[in-house]
Amino acid sequence: MQHFLLLALLSNFLIAAGPASAASLNFDHKYWLKLLHYKNGKSQVDGEKFFFAPDGKTNPEAELNWTIQAFHELDSKVGWFGYPAQCVFRERFEFLKSQGLLEGVPETKCPMFEEWKAGLNAESVTLIFSSSYPNNPSSLFGHTLLRLNQKGKTNDLLDYAVAFSAVPETEDMGLIFAFKGMFGGYKGLFEVTKYYTKVNEYNNGESRDLIEYNLNMTPAERDRLINHLWELYQTTYFDYFFADENCSAVLADLLSVAYKDDDKVNAHARWYYLPGEMVKHFEETPGRVASTHYRASLKKQVAKMWENLSADEVSQVKNIVDDEVLPEDVNNPKVLDAVVAYLDFTHYRTKNKLNEKLAKLQRAALVRRAKLPKAEMVKEVYDQTNMPENSHDPQKISVFARVENHTTLMGFELKQGYHDLMARDQGFDPFSQFDFLTGSLVYDVKNKKLDYDKLVLVDLISLHEYRFYDPQLSWRAKVSSERLYDLNCSLCHKVNANAYGGVTLRGKNTVASFMAGAFGEVSSHLKKGFRAGPGAEVSFYAQLGNKYKIGLIDELRFDATKKISDDYYNKVTLKHSLFFDRQQDVRFESSVISRFGSFSKNTIIHEVSYGHYF
Repeated sequence: MQHFLLLALLSNFLIAAGPASAASLNFDHKYWLKLLHYKNGKSQVDGEKFFFAPDGKTNPEAELNWTIQAFHELDSKVGWFGYPAQCVFRERFEFLKSQGLLEGVPETKCPMFEEWKAGLNAESVTLIFSSSYPNNPSSLFGHTLLRLNQKGKTNDLLDYAVAFSAVPETEDMGLIFAFKGMFGGYKGLFEVTKYYTKVNEYNNGESRDLIEYNLNMTPAERDRLINHLWELYQTTYFDYFFADENCSAVLADLLSVAYKDDDKVNAHARWYYLPGEMVKHFEETPGRVASTHYRASLKKQVAKMWENLSADEVSQVKNIVDDEVLPEDVNNPKVLDAVVAYLDFTHYRTKNKLNEKLAKLQRAALVRRAKLPKAEMVKEVYDQTNMPENSHDPQKISVFARVENHTTLMGFELKQGYHDLMARDQGFDPFSQFDFLTGSLVYDVKNKKLDYDKLVLVDLISLHEYRFYDPQLSWRAKVSSERLYDLNCSLCHKVNANAYGGVTLRGKNTVASFMAGAFGEVSSHLKKGFRAGPGAEVSFYAQLGNKYKIGLIDELRFDATKKISDDYYNKVTLKHSLFFDRQQDVRFESSVISRFGSFSKNTIIHEVSYGHYF
């Protein structure tokens, strides 16, 4: 390919620009591929206006020749707005000029680009990580964006944010949204907007922490980033894939242009790309991150304010909000601040659905608070355990030994991702779970039989604390094929799906939850071939120090296709996790599973496992 590229360059110069300069012999082929977003012989860019050559998406040599020719045509009209080629593809132009490939080509003035760049007024760049949003499965991995920090600024909320995201064409919800997001059903576009809009969207509206990594970037690196952002913004879109062409993967490709000699900026360590993966690389690269700032979510700010109220003050705030009236004798600054904060949080949580009385109450509280002395400025300290650079890797391989009644089994498990309730919480929202694509094999030592143990498509758990100011439910959704323990059947399986919802209470390092819902199971070992009905689950988890976590779960199910009084089963599980370091743990698990229709006949399981994340 390199020989063909040089021949193409030489032939192009003979035709268009005379003898090739010495610079062409040192052409930076690798950077050219970065500008075209090439991976595995094909560009990730999908909009046709990004390419000059008819086969530019798969032929970088042809795209080079056509690009040089386009820059010779000063009256060319390209991109979405019909600007000259030199003014749309600013980074391509600067790069080819630096390579000596545009000798004799007059440079066109580009006032539209210069005005846009001057408006950004950027002197530095910040990488933003938005923590996961448990109530939206598409945001469970978190999100990343950039902030272009202006010269002489007084407030970073007025800086510009750069984000890449899917743009649904309709109000798709649920399975349709997930399916299209997974398989490229949406276009992904870059958005440049004021940073305060993203703070309102993520920090306030979705109660997500924003962790800001101020990057060390030279003026040349910053210019490359802005020039290339303009090229993408003016010409194209990407087909959005939730796994590997997502908000972070495409943003990493943009950053790889800025840091053009760092080939690991946008390198995928696995078949999917996580927002935290890019953050980890930047944190682990010496000198790349200048400083870090943690912007706690509005929900965390309200929770901290609540902690600082006495029981009487909390009761007073609740009464004011319930009555929707501010009594004349309320002049406690802490109570007034709490009322305002509660209504502000409700405003964002409900997407501006405060009724007229609550809106008047908020104005009245603000006016009365403004007449009182200012509160002493106290810098609050927030929990920051969810910083992604501290997280374990998402994939995991485990080996385990299990005793089922008097049967001994040895097993092996491979999990593609991402985090479960018994894992080390550093780097994640505490007590959350997003497990997907997990499979395990077991070997029956006595009977010398090998079989699969379980296959989990997805297992999501969001233990969202139910509080006065944020009355949201917890939920669980699972789809799997796993062992059938509640019948007298050895190494039998069922296909299982369940969906539960309920309430959760949290302490400092503990969480207790009650959820109820429905389940369905299909198996050839069942009399009717299936069963379904209501189910309930009670759970308790505790993090005891940095090295140990314990969990106790009790699940009860009833088969509604039969007599519920006779057809039920119950599973009680006690779990322990010991963490050696970020990437290794040992787990102990004991379960008692009742036989169907009887609490007195049980299958008893004990298991010990060692797991390594990678």
